[in-house]
Amino acid sequence: MTNGIKMEDCISMINNVIAGICVFEYENNKLKPIFANDGFFRMLGYPKTKGEKYLKNVKMHIIPEDMPIFEQGIEDVLKDDGSVEIEFRTVTDNGGLRWLQVTGNLYSREGSKYVIVTVIHDITEKKNVEEELLLQAEQMHIIMEASDEKIMDYNAKTDVLVFKLSSEHSAVGEIIINRYLQQLDTSEIYPEDVDKCKEVFDSMLKGPKHDTVEIRTKRFDGSYKWYQFNLTSLLGAEGYVTRIVGRVVNIHEKKLQEINLELRARRDSLNNIYSEDTVRQLIDIALSEKENSDTLNALMIVDIDNCKHVSDLLGQAQVDKILAETAMYLSETAKGEDIVGKLDIDKFVLYIRNLNTLSDADLIASEIVKKVSFELPYENEILNVNCSVGVAISPYHGISYEELFNKTQRALTRTKANGKCGYRIYDAASTMAYHALRKSENVPYDPEKGMVLGYSTEDMVMQIFLEEKVFDAALKSAIELITVRYKFHRGYICGNEKGSLPNSKLAQFSVRGYEVGAESKEQDNLRRIIYEIFYESYKGASVIHEYDISVDEMRYYFQSQGIKSLLYYPLTSKGEYQGAIVFENHEDVQLEFEDSVMEELRSLFRILEAHLLQVGLMDRLQEFVTQMDMMDNMDSYSYIVNADTYEISFVNKKLLMSLPNVKIGDICYKVMQDRDTPCEHCVFRHLNKKDRHARHTEEMFIYSLRCWNKISASWLECKEKNALVMLNGVDISEYFMG
Repeated sequence: MTNGIKMEDCISMINNVIAGICVFEYENNKLKPIFANDGFFRMLGYPKTKGEKYLKNVKMHIIPEDMPIFEQGIEDVLKDDGSVEIEFRTVTDNGGLRWLQVTGNLYSREGSKYVIVTVIHDITEKKNVEEELLLQAEQMHIIMEASDEKIMDYNAKTDVLVFKLSSEHSAVGEIIINRYLQQLDTSEIYPEDVDKCKEVFDSMLKGPKHDTVEIRTKRFDGSYKWYQFNLTSLLGAEGYVTRIVGRVVNIHEKKLQEINLELRARRDSLNNIYSEDTVRQLIDIALSEKENSDTLNALMIVDIDNCKHVSDLLGQAQVDKILAETAMYLSETAKGEDIVGKLDIDKFVLYIRNLNTLSDADLIASEIVKKVSFELPYENEILNVNCSVGVAISPYHGISYEELFNKTQRALTRTKANGKCGYRIYDAASTMAYHALRKSENVPYDPEKGMVLGYSTEDMVMQIFLEEKVFDAALKSAIELITVRYKFHRGYICGNEKGSLPNSKLAQFSVRGYEVGAESKEQDNLRRIIYEIFYESYKGASVIHEYDISVDEMRYYFQSQGIKSLLYYPLTSKGEYQGAIVFENHEDVQLEFEDSVMEELRSLFRILEAHLLQVGLMDRLQEFVTQMDMMDNMDSYSYIVNADTYEISFVNKKLLMSLPNVKIGDICYKVMQDRDTPCEHCVFRHLNKKDRHARHTEEMFIYSLRCWNKISASWLECKEKNALVMLNGVDISEYFMG
């Protein structure tokens, strides 16, 4: 109790004040209301629940032109002993404008948390009175302000427009145009501006107001001239608008300069693409759009390698030709709302919007490296000009141009340090793992938290393979992740020449400083032979040291490659050697692992092995890529099964999100129904292999999905052995249980 007044009495008095008394908490760029008095809701004319929602989302109601005022106010009030008084406009439910005046003070600060106390007044009526007084003053003095300008006077009753010219043209006096609005389509107004002119006149005739519009008028030679019309509509004694008066200012030269400057700023003079400043603005705008806050977008910097060397030898004209061709190719690569621009003399920027998967960025970057490649003859040699590409992904690597640009630059720097002529996605392995985890768990990305990878390496590798669109990219990322996590120097997969691992599916990653250049065919064959011989002695994951080797041929290979020790894991299928997963150490350090770490690595190798040995099966499905794409985008549980072995060959995104642990090669009745034997009512058992158009439908409970499904089965590939069946299930639990 203070001076005889109870606390509840103070709150009651605050609630009865006809003004808003609101308290906000500000932390991590978020403004959160924690108190609002009843007077605030009465002032707005809203019930409490609606008023609280309005206050919580107040930024969404502020008109864009006044947002800088609001943001500056926040910045000022957060200073020591901060206080602020600002006025801004908000949009009401019916589309009108409400002026608010906010006086605020910093009440307390604890770490990064601020408490702000504000008093809010509705000053809409005051602002309307001020505007009306200003309008009246303009109406009173508009004719007196004219000097060497056209004065226009439109009579709404007679549809007559009178232009009064300046004293310089006094001999002409007035120009009178009868039936002005009736014949506006055929008037001197430039055709593209006729509708704009009609809209302005229609608006002015609805009530007294002031407006400004820029319109082009035609000239005798077919060109046009820009004029600015400053107009005021006046009420007559009848109570409606009878006249529109104003001045007409020649702004032609000024307007042409503005247009010219805008075009020059938006396009590079040499390559006809956006300039750096324009790119920054356009990308920041794109990133701020609400619909793009949870979509994948890629920022790429394309750096043309060796431009200075080419300029010194062949001249700048040849460099300009290379840049022009690169700009043309990047412009062709950009689709829809994608953005292409120029950075430095030999750098370009490309912003790709709405990627389907992270693999899309990988494919686009690799294609750029292939296409932006030039061979230039010089004397008796060939000069090779290639490009290096750095890539960053939003929202993972940033939600502003500056953040993305910095990450892209780092990726580009690493590409160039590794020998140029290549590309790198910033933090590719963890980004792909995080994206796959987020997708499988259907969790929206929170830019405040960023990428939180509290998962084991095994979980991350498993989730990397969920990006099944491009197996090569997933395999490369998995190898990179294991190499870096366990501090190896180089990791790769070595296929047996007679095995079933196609070379196109193999991947390699080297830590900087331990790269190996192009190997000779003899050296490559030697490596294959050595690892196949190892299989005779090492049937599982094993650490092999240089000093353990007694065969000269093997010792030579280790020494020539700089290998001190390696971790070797043979890949086998049905008891036959197919190749090996190898991670090398190139320093004189004893390569040893604790039992728990070794078990982790064995588990990782088994995951890689399971995916690698299914490559042949996935290759077989490539001829059905159209059907698979359609299934991937279905809002139903779709998958492909070998009708004889019950092995799963493909699962679509919806099923994968519900059962993220399903792998290619799993037995369908085990993972779908948790059974050890095939289902008694297996839906595809009823399909006749002699009828490739056969189809069967069953209603059954899917144990792993915990729901009733209506499942249809039909042949994807109908043949006597190893036929492929396509299954499509729709959740009918609601109807079935009903």
